[in-house]
Amino acid sequence: MRASAEFVKTALRDLEKTPNRALGQNFCIDGGRLSSCVDRMRLEKNVIEIGPGLGALTELLLAKNACVTALEKDETMVAFLRETLSHPNLSVRHGDALKYRYADEAKPFSVVGNLPYYITTPLCAAVLKALPASFYCMVQKEASDRFFAKPKDDCYGPLSILTQLYYDAAILDAFPEDCFYPSPNVQSVFVGMTKKPDAPEDDPKALSAFAANLLSMRRKTIKNNLKPYPGADEALKTLGIPPETRAETLPPETVLALFRLL
Repeated sequence: MRASAEFVKTALRDLEKTPNRALGQNFCIDGGRLSSCVDRMRLEKNVIEIGPGLGALTELLLAKNACVTALEKDETMVAFLRETLSHPNLSVRHGDALKYRYADEAKPFSVVGNLPYYITTPLCAAVLKALPASFYCMVQKEASDRFFAKPKDDCYGPLSILTQLYYDAAILDAFPEDCFYPSPNVQSVFVGMTKKPDAPEDDPKALSAFAANLLSMRRKTIKNNLKPYPGADEALKTLGIPPETRAETLPPETVLALFRLL
């Protein structure tokens, strides 16, 4: 199993490589915990994996008969995976996951990854705007709060709204620091999201942009934040929202209703 301290340390030694902090390289070494999370995944045949690294998650996905496209930014890891994890269902691509065109994937598809902490929020937003059938990601505990945040929470924003409108989300397991090599100074969790059967048909990209504008000055009155939108006063009246309401207090369903009207 690749998710073990012995495998990771041996591989890094053979590659004469030190984990790249700039790329957020912290390799999972708790194979049992990782395998348990994969067993709970509802995966489509087509799976995009973000940041495969040494292949700990990749080999578990392949064991589930998934066809995996692995996106890796580190050229050394790309070469290592191609040499040591040859499989007819695996395609390893060298590239930046932030620049990948997820929306071009044939649906349905799943996205899975141990995400670099420094780009978690924009990367998750890019994935969710493409509406995969399921999305499973290892993220910093603090970053995961954005998925579940409620109105008035400091981290409530477009990511919270997209997640809660389109997905059923839950934390599959917690991963303490000693589950990784090298150990990060943060707690991590594995979050699972499956698209709701009754998810809105509205364009998530446009909705996300609207929510970002709406919450750009979260403590201002909603009337102030909606000035650029013709018909805002009438929309607020239709929905029974007092114009002095603060934008940060609106639940996802109300944001969606406003989006549809405006």
